[in-house]
Amino acid sequence: FLRAVEADENWDLVGRRDGAVVKTIRARDLWDQVGESAWASADPGVQYHTTVNDWHTCPNGGDIRGSNPCSEYMFLDDTACNLASLNLLTFQRADGSFNVQSFSHAVRLWTITLEVSVMMAQFPAKRIAELSYRYRTLGLGFANLGGLLMKSGLPYDSDPGRELCGAISALMTGIAYSTSAEMASELGAFPGYRENAEHMMRVMRNHARAAH
Repeated sequence: FLRAVEADENWDLVGRRDGAVVKTIRARDLWDQVGESAWASADPGVQYHTTVNDWHTCPNGGDIRGSNPCSEYMFLDDTACNLASLNLLTFQRADGSFNVQSFSHAVRLWTITLEVSVMMAQFPAKRIAELSYRYRTLGLGFANLGGLLMKSGLPYDSDPGRELCGAISALMTGIAYSTSAEMASELGAFPGYRENAEHMMRVMRNHARAAH
């Protein structure tokens, strides 16, 4: 499709059920609509399949083929994820510095809380429940990054702003995975772990390389 965009070629819209061409349109027109819609709604526009699956911890269960609308959850088809987010402004001290210790503690606490919540959640279909128990997916994120950047005097679209976001993301990711490993040492790993162990370690190496 992107090659068709570059070459200003047409693109066939194909029916999901019968494979028939429903409509043919200009690829660049569709690309413009995807970009405009992503910008207008703040929802994702394009998923780069190879890049996403390079960071897939459980590929033996299948490829990652899509995400939820806001794209904070990307995993196997027919799985679900209990989500929580931490308000970053609550971790900014009066002098403007970021309280790493408090944030780290909150990440640890909420990783445990979300793990507990998997067993308390209700799912819309049996298949989704089964896979969610098998992989025990949980999602911890943060909110109010824009507020934190503004109070820190950092432009949203700036290298210092992206560096702060990257550091906070890396800290959250590392502590969440570390806490997960601690829980697994006491309770056992999730059922789908063993068949994906080498891939889990590959993704951990990806994270370590990106963080450093």
